[in-house]
Amino acid sequence: MSFDDEVRRHLRDTGEQVTLTPGLVDAVRVRAANRARRRRLIFRGLSSLAMIAIVGGLVTVFMGGNEQGSYSTEVAERAESSIDINDSGSELIQNSETALVASAAPTYETVPAPDDEAEGSALSLGDTDPKEWTEIISPVPGATTEYVYSGDTVLARVGPQWFVRDESSWRELDLPDSLDVVAVDLGAGEESLRVAGWLGEDLCNRKLVAQIKEADKWQQYEIPDQLPQGLSSSVSGARLRVTDHELAMSRIEEIAVDPVCLLRSLGIDAVEAEIVGDLIYATDPKAGRVIHSLNKLGPLEVQEFITNGPTERSVFVRSTDGKKWVTAPLPLSRITEIGVVDGIVMIEDAEHTVHDGQRIKRSEVKPNDSEQLIDAFVTSSGMTMLFQRDEEIWIQDMTGEHPLDRASTVPVLWGRLGRVLATVTVIVETQQGQTLLMLSE
Repeated sequence: MSFDDEVRRHLRDTGEQVTLTPGLVDAVRVRAANRARRRRLIFRGLSSLAMIAIVGGLVTVFMGGNEQGSYSTEVAERAESSIDINDSGSELIQNSETALVASAAPTYETVPAPDDEAEGSALSLGDTDPKEWTEIISPVPGATTEYVYSGDTVLARVGPQWFVRDESSWRELDLPDSLDVVAVDLGAGEESLRVAGWLGEDLCNRKLVAQIKEADKWQQYEIPDQLPQGLSSSVSGARLRVTDHELAMSRIEEIAVDPVCLLRSLGIDAVEAEIVGDLIYATDPKAGRVIHSLNKLGPLEVQEFITNGPTERSVFVRSTDGKKWVTAPLPLSRITEIGVVDGIVMIEDAEHTVHDGQRIKRSEVKPNDSEQLIDAFVTSSGMTMLFQRDEEIWIQDMTGEHPLDRASTVPVLWGRLGRVLATVTVIVETQQGQTLLMLSE
C-alpha cells in the first residue's frame, strides 16, 4: 500500500471526504517528515541531557558538590526549554544542543576548608612544633647555672647564690650566711626551709651539716663524711629530703689529698703546700719554705689517693635521729635523685624513676621502640616521658614525640622532668651545661 492510499484511508475513517490532490499529499508528507525529524532531535537531545547529567553527577561527587544545586537547576531548565517546541522548533533544538554541549565542560574553583577544619590543621601543626618548648633564662644570664626540682618548683644555683622560680620570675632565697649551701629542700615551703652545706671557712676543719628552719630558729645536724685526715671533699651535686621521721641526702663528691691538711694532721704547721713526686713543698709560718719527704712521714692512710690522684664517689646517707647515720654507695654516672613518696624517702634506681609523690616503674611505661627510659612525670594532663631512641634523647608529652635536640641549640645528653606550679618543665643537660625548658601554652 502506497503512502497516498494510507492518507486516504485515514481521512475515510475519520469521515472527512476530500478530494486528494498530489499537492495536498506532498504537503502532508512534508509535515510528517518534519515531525519525524523533530522527534529524532528530541530523543537525541534527551540522550545528551542524560549523559550530561551522569557526567555532572560524577564531577560533583569528585569535586565536592558545592555547586550541585545550581548545576541541577541549569540542566532542568535546559531540558524543559528543549522539550517545549513547536513547528519551527528545529532551530531551537539545535541551539539547545549547542548550549548543552558548551555547558558540559565543568568549571573548577578552590573551595576553602571550613573554619573548624582550618583551625584543626593549625593546632595540629602547632602541637608538634618543637618551639612549644621554650628556654627559661637563668636568673644570672650568661652564668653557669645548675637547676634542681624541689617541692612544686625549681631552684637555680649560680655560684653561692640560690634562686627559686615563682610563676614568671626568679627570686633569691634567704639562706644562712655561715653556710656554703650544696642542697636545698623546699618540700615543706620556705617557712620550713631545709638546707645542707659546709659550715666553716677552714678547709681542713669544716663540717658538712644539715640545717632545718623552725620558726625563726635553725636546728643543725652534722653529716659525717667518714674521710681520713688529710683528705678533702668537693661536692659537685647533692639532693636533700627531710621528713618528720628521716633526713636523707645523696651527693657526688671528689675526694683528693690536701697537702696542707695532710701536714696539719701530722702536727706540722703549714699555710700552703703542694705534692711533687715523693716530696711536699710547704711554707711554714715561721721557718718559711720547707721540704718534707713522704717516705719519712711513715705509712699514710691516704697513700692510695697520693698515688692514684683524686677519686670521685657517689653516696647516699640517711638518719632517723640526726645522730646515727647509714651510708651506702651509689652508681657514679650522675647525681641520684631522691623523693618523698607516702612519707618515705626513696631513691631513683635502674628500675624506678622517683619524684616527690611519684615512683614509676620504668618497664611499665617505657615506649616499645625506645632504648632507655630516662624519666617519667605524671600531671593532671597525663604523663610526660624522656627516653633514648636512636642515640637521641626524645620527649613525649601532650603534643606528641620529638627529639629534645630540636628544642635545644646543642645535643642533649640527659634530662630531668618536673614542674613549676602547674607548668611542666624539663632540665636538659648538654656539654655546655644545663638549660631549663618550659612547655609553653
